[in-house]
Amino acid sequence: MGQGLRIADVYFYSLRLRLDQKWGTATPITIRDKEFGAIRLRGYGIYSYRIADPRAFYTNVSGTRDSYYVSDLEGQLRNTIVAKMTDIFAPSDVAFVDMAANQAKLAEKIGAKLKPAFAGLGLELCQFVVENLSLPDELQKVLDQRIGMAMAGDAARYARFQAAQAMPVAAANPGGAAGAGVGLGAGLAMAQSMMGALQSPAAEPLPAAAANSKFCMDCGGAMPQRAKFCPDCGKPQP
Repeated sequence: MGQGLRIADVYFYSLRLRLDQKWGTATPITIRDKEFGAIRLRGYGIYSYRIADPRAFYTNVSGTRDSYYVSDLEGQLRNTIVAKMTDIFAPSDVAFVDMAANQAKLAEKIGAKLKPAFAGLGLELCQFVVENLSLPDELQKVLDQRIGMAMAGDAARYARFQAAQAMPVAAANPGGAAGAGVGLGAGLAMAQSMMGALQSPAAEPLPAAAANSKFCMDCGGAMPQRAKFCPDCGKPQP
């Protein structure tokens, strides 16, 4: 008399934009840097996406599950992001310092590589942001030392800068024999480093302006010999 009824399952998907999704490297990524050699790089940021192709999302991701939440995708997307970052950094000849200074361009490059991977899941990557790139603490210290030497101008001035930084530490504990010994040791180290810099045949002669200047005992900034206050930090000088 009548045809048999057909039963169909209907699935509803939210197509709204998923904002402020977090990504980050659970463990550092090992890459080859043209200045430091092999380094371990860490990073984190945010991204946003939405479902662009419900059929592809159903076929490749959610399947016949009764419900599928944003949190169910987090691990998959995070691993995809880190994998693409590793692919981009591996052949890169851009130094870490340059990458850190151009995070917006780096984010654009990573986002362009990620879009096909998201599209394969039925998703559209709408925004990708790199908030921070960093090195492990031990390598960051090496980088800070190199920056300090560049700011000081040469090894001789950097040695005097380090000695000037050490003096307030010794002065902070003037009491007792230990304090006196530390103060004397810091003073001798400063004198030896300055004499070594001046007597070294490889050292370049200091210009007249440098010969008539001294360094702040607090921040290490250069100032005239007769200055009573540091022009950089304002601390009184002996």
